[in-house]
Amino acid sequence: MSGIAWTAVLRWSAQIISWIATAVAARLLAPADYGVMSMAMLAVGLVRMVDDIGLDAVLVQDRGIAGDPQARLAGLAILIGASASAGMALLARPIAAFFREPEVAVVVSVLGTLTLIEALQVIPRAALQRALEYRRLAWAQFMQVVATQSVLILGAYLGWRHWALVSSTLVGAGVVTLLLIAWHPYAVRWPRGVMKLTTPLAQGGRILVSRVAWYVYTSADQTVVGRLLGKDALGAYSFATTFSTTISQEISSVVIRVVPGVFSSVQDRREELRRYFLILTELLAYLTLPVSFGLAVTADLVVRIVLGPQWDAVVVPLQILCFYAAFVSCQVLNVHVLLWTGQFRANMWLNVLAAVVLPIAFYVGAQQGPQQGLQGVAWAWVIAFPLVNVPAFLIAFRTIQIGLGAWVNAIWPALAACLAMSGTVLALRAAMPGSLPTPVAAACSVAAGGAVYAAVLWLFFRRRVLAVVDFLRLIRATA
Repeated sequence: MSGIAWTAVLRWSAQIISWIATAVAARLLAPADYGVMSMAMLAVGLVRMVDDIGLDAVLVQDRGIAGDPQARLAGLAILIGASASAGMALLARPIAAFFREPEVAVVVSVLGTLTLIEALQVIPRAALQRALEYRRLAWAQFMQVVATQSVLILGAYLGWRHWALVSSTLVGAGVVTLLLIAWHPYAVRWPRGVMKLTTPLAQGGRILVSRVAWYVYTSADQTVVGRLLGKDALGAYSFATTFSTTISQEISSVVIRVVPGVFSSVQDRREELRRYFLILTELLAYLTLPVSFGLAVTADLVVRIVLGPQWDAVVVPLQILCFYAAFVSCQVLNVHVLLWTGQFRANMWLNVLAAVVLPIAFYVGAQQGPQQGLQGVAWAWVIAFPLVNVPAFLIAFRTIQIGLGAWVNAIWPALAACLAMSGTVLALRAAMPGSLPTPVAAACSVAAGGAVYAAVLWLFFRRRVLAVVDFLRLIRATA
């Protein structure tokens, strides 16, 4: 619980700093600058996903790896990271040609060094996680954000264009690497006798398959937008995805930190597992659904205030993606049921299924020109993602022995309150004079929506809300 508290405080502090810096930089940089950065990061991100071949997770899970084996794995991780950096430099021009943007080539070459920088983090980060040093890990993330956003604002002010984004990313990665090594120095040896490390390498390979599949389908939308619709459209779409998911993901991440311990401890007691699943699903719905619904009905006001009028293309895709974000936050525990009951193979194949189906859906959605294409890709998330998650629902519900009705019942209080909230905000905005300043209109909408949401929950679902509060008190008392 102490680790969760430190993580929540520093993570949210870092997020607030990041939002402020992003809003400032967005007014100084152009959509094309973000588009160039997104194109480069799509390629670099895939390499970053696989360059440690899953060793970070293996080192956390297998506490018996220490001494000479750990030093040789450190050497292997650094060797792979250096090779990946060199590989990105060689592939930079073909990647730029794929996106038809020559500027991307140099950016890819420079950002490719991230794979080496982050390879140096593998051992110390895993060691701190083993030791439950959540405070230091939280501080490392906080300092990384401070360094990243400071350089971003400075670079944007000085007119560095997309290089403000590139340099801020590299500086942030360098700062966190130095901190981790200072907190946990480690030995490095040449990775001789790799065959003796077959067990951890095989485990890492299994983790790698799931990660690659996940990365393919979560980045396929931006790849399609960048390839078919161009850098301006990609810059707008990147902000739409960030705005629609960031707050709900930050809220969910804090709650989900208790899930592995809770679910794994009761995995053989399915009645308790079922109870925890439904209560935590209801809690996530209370916290995340109003954010998604509220943002959907005020997206134009938020974009105008935070980014400025040059980002109007963000509004409609953002509104559509808010419905996707709402669904994600309500079903996110399904994968945890699979993981913490040992169904790793099923989880892997579900990621592979999504990696096959979703890119096709994004490609189809983009076939309508720049603006309509952005909306088509956003609708692909809303329609195709729930469909590919049907097997996950079936397996998870079969595991904990519930039907769809029990899950709907868990999210219904929050959903009903959100529908009432949305109707109120839309009616209020229709009644407000058009001459009302945007910040005032936004403040009135947020205040009215929040009041209606709280009132509906208290008047119609008070017992349900209090039951969830009692559950949280129980978790805190027994932790």
